Amino acid sequence: MTSNDAILIDEFDLLLLEAVIRYPNLDYKALAKMLNVDQRTVAKRTRALEARGILKHTVEIDWAKLGLQAQAFVGLTTARGIEYARRLNELVSTDPRIMEAYETLGTYQYFMNVVEIDTFNMRASILKDLDLLAADLTTTLVTRRIKSDQGALVRYLRERRFPRSRSRDLVLE
Repeated sequence: MTSNDAILIDEFDLLLLEAVIRYPNLDYKALAKMLNVDQRTVAKRTRALEARGILKHTVEIDWAKLGLQAQAFVGLTTARGIEYARRLNELVSTDPRIMEAYETLGTYQYFMNVVEIDTFNMRASILKDLDLLAADLTTTLVTRRIKSDQGALVRYLRERRFPRSRSRDLVLE
């Protein structure tokens, strides 16, 4: 999607997104009170954001607490021909340890997020499988998440698109 394909939303939609990100378990009534609007407005706008594919409800799991201690970002380039690319796509789509995969422009043709029990098993299994299909492969182990903040980006968009936007903290009362 290019910036020309972006779906236009208004200031209230951005405020609603900020509130939902910050307080994902609030019902429409509590969100309406926080945003000082009618509950039906919150329900209608939330359903519209969902229908347009802007708002998606997901679950985040701490894989390390489930025994998957090694997480890595893997960049690779195939450059070995169409058969290797086909096999890579098959591996990516079938191996559950590859949680996310992207085709990219830049140093690597593909970039993915993989998890495994530990680095020894990661090296002996998924990285070995990927290396056989890659002309170039790099692995960067994740040691600590520093930031994951979608709310700050939504606030940035709101303040940039609507400079006179209400500068307010979304606080539960």
